[in-house]
Order: sequence, then C-alpha cells, then structure tokens
Amino acid sequence: MRPLTFPRREILVVAGISMAGALAACSGQSPGTQHLRLSSWNIPTDLESYQAIANRFVEDHPGTSVAVEVTTGSFHQWFITRLAADLAPDIIRITPQQIGRYAANGSLLDLSQAIPADYQQDWSEPFWAIGQRENGLFGVFQHTDNFITYYNRSVMEEIGVQPPTRLEDAWSWDQFLEISAEVKKATGNYAFSYGWSGPDTAYRWMPLIYQNGGAFLGEDGLTPSMDSDAAIEAFAFGRQWYADGLVSPSNMSKSGGGHVDFDLFTTGQVGMALTNPEAIAAFDEAMPGEWGTAPMIRNVGEASDLGGNTLAVTKSTKHPELAAEVVAYMTSRENIQEFCHNGNWIPSRTSLSAEDIGYADHEDVMQQFIDQGTTIPLSMVKAQSGEYFSSLNTVFADYLDLCLLGQLTPQETSAQMMEAMLSVTSR
Repeated sequence: MRPLTFPRREILVVAGISMAGALAACSGQSPGTQHLRLSSWNIPTDLESYQAIANRFVEDHPGTSVAVEVTTGSFHQWFITRLAADLAPDIIRITPQQIGRYAANGSLLDLSQAIPADYQQDWSEPFWAIGQRENGLFGVFQHTDNFITYYNRSVMEEIGVQPPTRLEDAWSWDQFLEISAEVKKATGNYAFSYGWSGPDTAYRWMPLIYQNGGAFLGEDGLTPSMDSDAAIEAFAFGRQWYADGLVSPSNMSKSGGGHVDFDLFTTGQVGMALTNPEAIAAFDEAMPGEWGTAPMIRNVGEASDLGGNTLAVTKSTKHPELAAEVVAYMTSRENIQEFCHNGNWIPSRTSLSAEDIGYADHEDVMQQFIDQGTTIPLSMVKAQSGEYFSSLNTVFADYLDLCLLGQLTPQETSAQMMEAMLSVTSR
C-alpha cells in the first residue's frame, strides 16, 4: 500500500477554490481543525447534495471541515496543474475514463484500509473494477448512467412497431436497421440519433464493438485488439448508419457536442435516440407523454455505455485517512441513495432499485437504466478505466469519425487505428 503521508502545502489558497472553501480556511476555527476540499462538476443539485452529506460527516467528526468546490475548465489540464503544485483537492469526482492514468502515476491514494470490507459485495464486478487495481483500491464508483433506446410513440404507431420492454427482447442490429429504415420514411429526415456530447465522449460508441463480440483491448487491458473481425464488422455497422442516411451528419462523435442528439429527437428529425438518462428532462419539457423507452440494442452480446463518476483521494491531501473516511461515508448505501434521488442518477450499488431511490418521476424508466447497467462488460470497464485510455480515446475518436463519414473503409480504419493505438501502449 502506498504510504499515506505527504508534505504540507505551503500555499493554501488557489485559483478555483470555492467561496465556502476560502471561508472555511479563514473562519477562525481552531488551528487544529482538519480542512478538506471536495471538487465536483458544476451541477448545482450535486454540489448541494455533496455539501449536505459532508455537513453531516462534520457534525459527527468535531474538528473537521469539508468544503465543496467546482472543477473548472478542461479536466486533465486543471487536475494536472494542481497536482504539480501540490494543490489538488483532497477528494476528486472523476469519471471511469479519467481515473486510470492517475491511479497508475501515483496521483490517487489507496483507499483499501478505509473502505468497509462489505462494500464490495454491493457492487457488480465491473463497477468495483473501476477503482480496483492489483496494488490497491483507488476510487469507489458512486453513480452511473448508460444508454437505452428512446422512441417517439406516434412514429412507432405509424410504422406499426411495438418496441420491446425486456432486456432479453432487445432489438438485434438487423432488426434495428430494418426498423430504422421505416422510421426514416416516417420522419422524412433521419431515423435515430446517438448520444455523444463531444470529442472526449467518443468512447460512448464502444459498446457496439462489445455487442458484436469484439473488444477494444485484450484481456490484459493493455493490448489493442481492434483488428478482429468483430471490431471491423462493428465499424461497418456504424458506417451504414450514415451511408443509408439513418443518422444526421451533424451527429458525429467529435462534432456532435452539446445536446445535438436531444435536439434531433425533440424537433422530430429522428424517431429514436440511443442516449442516457439526461435526456428525460429535455424530452419531458419538449414532448411530454409522447416518448417511450426500450432496451439498448444488442447483437451477439449485450453492452451499453459506461457513464458516471467515482470518488477518489488525491496525493495533495494533508489528511489522507480523513479524506478516505469521507469517501467511505459518501458511498454508503444511505448516502448514495440520497445523492441519486436528488440528482436523478443511477446508483452504483446493486442493492438499490428505482423504488429504493424514490425518483420524482419515471420510476419505470429509471429501473430500465438500472437493469441496463448489468449489461456493461467487465472487459470494457477495464479497458476504459485503464492507464492509457485518455490517449487511446483520442485515437478512437479520430478514426471512428473517418470511418463513419466514409473517408476510411472499416478495414482501413481497423489497420490505422491499431497502429496508432500501439504507439500509445508501447510507450
């Protein structure tokens, strides 16, 4: 286990610290008070939930304070800069796709001694693997999200299709393409949209490779394996979306940022959308009662997007044991239940159902997302949470778009992507 002792920081006030953090540091509390900072994305509801949970922890731990602040700008640039100055927050909210490089380079601390032994029993093997490494536990997965299939009810009625409701009845690729052709006729534009939100989220297309029995990396989580027949067939499947005019060229992995997929659906340009729970609020506002959901598509296997966040402790902390204890507290069953209820997130803990969370609306849809989470493959999780994934995802985005646009054949995409991936993993 990596030692949990680090030098004191000489500078205590940094750019980006929240007003709460600044006030806590200058509040006149006892010099012996242990101050912690937790950094999160700028999602108001989540910031409020974190602070409320942190306040309860402080009440039970006299002589401590926890201030919640906002992660700003480009995550990697922001985090690397603060780590280099030994000014990173004590606790960081980090995605599965970001955690690997920092767990590998010593920027995150081993939490093994602080996390109760029974916690692992309430996470699926893939979800627990996000933070687990051979040399320790470097994060605990707090909440998730994934992709299912949304559809326009009137479009489905027009083409005479009754969408499935059970995972085992999910549309196969061939079925989905047949239905998409009819949906395109009904909309007069396109058939469906896909839930990328920018170049950093190209990995959201990766489940298609696993649905076809392929893999991004080998079993060791290091060796590129995009030269398999299954991977090439997945590229061909994606290329067909655009060749047949089923998906708008504005909806690409690198250029489909913001809510392009939402807008295409709510304006009637598509009749289906493969995307995550964030769409619910947008669809409810634009077309209440006019949409429904079905499982994510599948082929020889099942897979869906790996979304969500992990809580980890950084090497900059002056109070590693206390920070690790806060992570354990934040990821208790009760507190994950509260956090997911307030933020409309999907829980990482296996024992929590939609009924347990008590969502304000669409409990059936949220349970569908919870069930879909069981289809996320362990091998995909290990690939996306691995040491080199941030760089590999950039490679994936570059070549995926070239294939989807028809500038490279699926075979050329495979060959050139493999070469670029090997240049990353062989460093």
